[in-house]
Amino acid sequence: MHTETNVNTIVISEHSDVSHSLKMTLAETPYKIIFEGSTLQQLLTLKWTVEPELIIAVMDNSDSDMLSKFKVINEQFPLPIVIFTHDDRDDAIEQAIQAGVSAYIVDGFREDRVLPILRTAMARFRQYQSMQKHIKELKTSLADRKVIDRAKGLIMEQRNCSEDEAYRLLRTSAMNQNMRLAQLAQNILATASLLEPQKSV
Repeated sequence: MHTETNVNTIVISEHSDVSHSLKMTLAETPYKIIFEGSTLQQLLTLKWTVEPELIIAVMDNSDSDMLSKFKVINEQFPLPIVIFTHDDRDDAIEQAIQAGVSAYIVDGFREDRVLPILRTAMARFRQYQSMQKHIKELKTSLADRKVIDRAKGLIMEQRNCSEDEAYRLLRTSAMNQNMRLAQLAQNILATASLLEPQKSV
């Protein structure tokens, strides 16, 4: 077993026998069941004393209402979601992907393969979160660069200096003020816009 620490797990199943089977399967593993329910609606109204880290849902059919609830849950606190179902409709699978489901297992629940599926879903979720973080950082970096370039242009215009000189001035000022370069650039642009004469309508 690759998972070393406990994983706070939620189990949603319409069938009590499946819930029991799943409980037995996970008994000697790090997947610690913190909540069992028969509907997703119960999840949306709960106040958590410990933070859930995984949802396992065993459903006969993956209807649109259920999958939209998964999307709401994932937007509120992203976590790996594993669905065992018999519903192999293309639109259900597509909607599950859009809802952020980490694993959508179409041919139902089987005890012998639960653990590998959970490990794969957890790994896939971590990889996805890492990729999203990287994309966000790239977007931030690009936005920062644009702001810095605009501030450099303003300084070059005001001081009649080169781009390198403007950048050095920005960087030195940011260091002296213990401020991020992009934040200082944003402040310069905001101040400049305040000083611009108002255009008459």
